[in-house]
Amino acid sequence: MFKTVLVAIDQSEAAREALDLAIRLARSDNDRLLIVSVLDVSKLIAVAGYEAPYPVDAIAILKAGNQELLADAKSTCVKAGVAAETLMVEGDACDEILRAAKEQHAGLICIGTHGRKGLSRLFLGSVAEGVLRSATIPVLAIRPTKGQTAPGADRPASVQAAT
Repeated sequence: MFKTVLVAIDQSEAAREALDLAIRLARSDNDRLLIVSVLDVSKLIAVAGYEAPYPVDAIAILKAGNQELLADAKSTCVKAGVAAETLMVEGDACDEILRAAKEQHAGLICIGTHGRKGLSRLFLGSVAEGVLRSATIPVLAIRPTKGQTAPGADRPASVQAAT
């Protein structure tokens, strides 16, 4: 139906659930599945207080973590009987997910969302919200259902769709 389903992943439960949904969608329609992880070195500033240029070892640690994340996701796909491709990109998460979707001719983006509200959303931002606002293709934003909701989330876990 979508030809290519792009799923953006990170370490969150919402991303794992987005991957599970993307696997089911790709399997049901025999679509291509592309798993994307974004290496955002700007996180080094927030997490470790580094300033540019970033320490090479810190970047290597982030890359290794993303590679492991992608390998685990691909393994999950193989176990589910779905072939998947992986892609690690570097830069702003929202911009890079949208760029990958365009370059890879994705018909759908699946992305986890934490459902943040108020000040946490203001200060932490929302990659999912940015993708939802800027995408020119359908987006499925998946909120975690396994008991992990964002602080202050007052609605039950759900799947939100935007086109």
